[in-house]
Amino acid sequence: MARDILEVLDEFVPAENPRKWAKLASTVDSRRLELLLLKEILIELRKLNQIKQASPPQW
Repeated sequence: MARDILEVLDEFVPAENPRKWAKLASTVDSRRLELLLLKEILIELRKLNQIKQASPPQW
Protein backbone atom coordinates (compact mmCIF):
# COMPACT_ATOMS: atom_id res chain seq x y z
CA MET A 1 0.00 0.00 0.00
CA ALA A 2 1.30 3.48 -0.85
CA ARG A 3 2.42 5.63 2.04
CA ASP A 4 1.76 9.32 2.47
CA ILE A 5 4.79 11.41 1.51
CA LEU A 6 4.55 13.38 4.77
CA GLU A 7 4.95 10.16 6.76
CA VAL A 8 7.99 9.21 4.70
CA LEU A 9 9.53 12.65 5.19
CA ASP A 10 9.08 12.46 8.95
CA GLU A 11 11.34 9.40 9.00
CA PHE A 12 14.14 11.35 7.33
CA VAL A 13 13.59 14.62 9.18
CA PRO A 14 12.99 13.73 12.82
CA ALA A 15 12.06 16.93 14.65
CA GLU A 16 12.49 15.37 18.09
CA ASN A 17 16.18 14.49 17.64
CA PRO A 18 18.26 17.62 16.85
CA ARG A 19 21.48 15.96 18.06
CA LYS A 20 21.28 13.50 15.19
CA TRP A 21 21.41 16.38 12.73
CA ALA A 22 24.17 18.23 14.58
CA LYS A 23 26.56 15.37 13.82
CA LEU A 24 25.93 15.40 10.07
CA ALA A 25 27.77 17.36 7.39
CA SER A 26 26.54 20.77 6.26
CA THR A 27 25.44 19.38 2.90
CA VAL A 28 23.11 17.04 4.69
CA ASP A 29 21.80 19.96 6.76
CA SER A 30 21.02 21.85 3.58
CA ARG A 31 19.20 18.81 2.21
CA ARG A 32 17.25 18.60 5.46
CA LEU A 33 16.27 22.24 5.10
CA GLU A 34 15.12 21.63 1.54
CA LEU A 35 13.00 18.69 2.67
CA LEU A 36 11.47 20.76 5.45
CA LEU A 37 10.60 23.52 3.02
CA LEU A 38 9.10 21.09 0.54
CA LYS A 39 7.08 19.51 3.35
CA GLU A 40 5.64 22.89 4.36
CA ILE A 41 4.79 23.69 0.73
CA LEU A 42 3.03 20.35 0.36
CA ILE A 43 1.00 20.95 3.54
CA GLU A 44 -0.09 24.37 2.25
CA LEU A 45 -1.01 22.97 -1.16
CA ARG A 46 -3.10 20.26 0.46
CA LYS A 47 -4.93 22.86 2.55
CA LEU A 48 -5.65 24.94 -0.54
CA ASN A 49 -6.87 21.86 -2.41
CA GLN A 50 -9.23 20.96 0.45
CA ILE A 51 -10.64 24.48 0.50
CA LYS A 52 -11.10 24.41 -3.26
CA GLN A 53 -12.87 21.06 -3.14
CA ALA A 54 -15.13 22.18 -0.29
CA SER A 55 -16.35 25.32 -2.01
CA PRO A 56 -18.83 25.13 -4.93
CA PRO A 57 -17.52 26.12 -8.36
CA GLN A 58 -18.23 29.73 -9.27
CA TRP A 59 -18.88 30.25 -12.96
